[in-house]
Amino acid sequence: MDQLGDGGFAVVHRARDLHGFNQEVAVKVLQDVASVDEWCVARFQQELRVMSELSDPHVMPVLDSGTDERLGLWYAMPLALGSLADVVGPPMDAELVVAVMRDVCSGLIYIHRQGILHRDLKPANVLRTRQGKWAIADFGLAKTVVETDLRLTSTTEGFGTVFYVAPEQWKGAKRVDEQADIYSAGKIMQALVSGETPSDDDVPAGRLRAVILRAISKDPARRYGSAAEFLSAIESALAPVPTGLWESPGDRGERLRARLKGDRLVADATAIAELVRWSEGPANLDGEYAEFCRTLRVLQHGSIAWWWEDNPGEFERVMTVFTGLLDRTFDFTLCDGLADFARRAVAVTNDAGIMQRVVTGLTVLGWHHNRWHVQDVVVAILQGIKSEDEAAIAMEGLRIAGRNAVSWTVGSTAVQTFHPILRAGLNAF
Repeated sequence: MDQLGDGGFAVVHRARDLHGFNQEVAVKVLQDVASVDEWCVARFQQELRVMSELSDPHVMPVLDSGTDERLGLWYAMPLALGSLADVVGPPMDAELVVAVMRDVCSGLIYIHRQGILHRDLKPANVLRTRQGKWAIADFGLAKTVVETDLRLTSTTEGFGTVFYVAPEQWKGAKRVDEQADIYSAGKIMQALVSGETPSDDDVPAGRLRAVILRAISKDPARRYGSAAEFLSAIESALAPVPTGLWESPGDRGERLRARLKGDRLVADATAIAELVRWSEGPANLDGEYAEFCRTLRVLQHGSIAWWWEDNPGEFERVMTVFTGLLDRTFDFTLCDGLADFARRAVAVTNDAGIMQRVVTGLTVLGWHHNRWHVQDVVVAILQGIKSEDEAAIAMEGLRIAGRNAVSWTVGSTAVQTFHPILRAGLNAF
């Protein structure tokens, strides 16, 4: 037999079934049974038992099993044409991603209905069958929802594959539920879309992005409730767009504001995702920048806090777009609301980079529009700075805004209430 691979406590060989259909098969062998610990043997036996009871086109079947005096415990399954690990390379076309995930989710739907959690879903464990389907394999870390042998879970806290395992699994593997498998499937989808190992939560822009981000949320309660719901969202994301329909920037903003306004404890994730896509539009958002900023400004403390906690990098990117637009012309009545939103963002995130960009943007905004409320907001932000590092960062933000904008915004009386580094910087500016 030719060895195909090894991992953990087992080895996989290529062999030929001489007693059945004379076909090539993959034989997984637990070698040196006497030398491996009791847990490994129990896990291998459970994997065999689980797979033997499953029958679905999207789950690799067991053809035969047994014990060999020379090889040890073994079981045979059809020889696969490869795994998803072989195709994670350049970013995959969205339609192909949906086709792959349709098979993966179908397999998950089936095993979850049997009361089984996989707990080690990753590209290497999704195999290509001879029938051209993708099928879930390697149930070595699987468990039934009602685990009867506590030995199989008590020593496995935190197991899984680092880039694909759900964060809660590291804390308590025996207490995870279906959402852990959904997280892993989402990470597989991220790898296919990006063409890279999903070492972070940075998902490329596109119609599938919002679906992936929900699936890989750090909070299980924010993920999809089932593999079937996940699959439905995937297919809906790439559903054909109706022709003949067009939404003006004003209509789009009004629709999103209705879903984003209010001090929500949990923001409308779908509306947030659309707001992110809006920010990733053409440079300067063409003629839509005012409507985009008008929509963003409705976010209150609770929604900002949720977004910042859930995906700080994404929020920071949107804030960079927002503050970069503040040197443009706005309706005078809108300026005060933009300043209030920016102040909320600074207060909630307590992030020096966001603070610097807000100081620059609002200083220019207030000067261009002669808005005293905007001036008051900038001064209040500067007065709240207590550390040397933040003072230096804020000073750079003022320098970027320019001498004329700073002179209008910061009077000599206000300067006396600032951190010494800011006072020195402004006096020398």
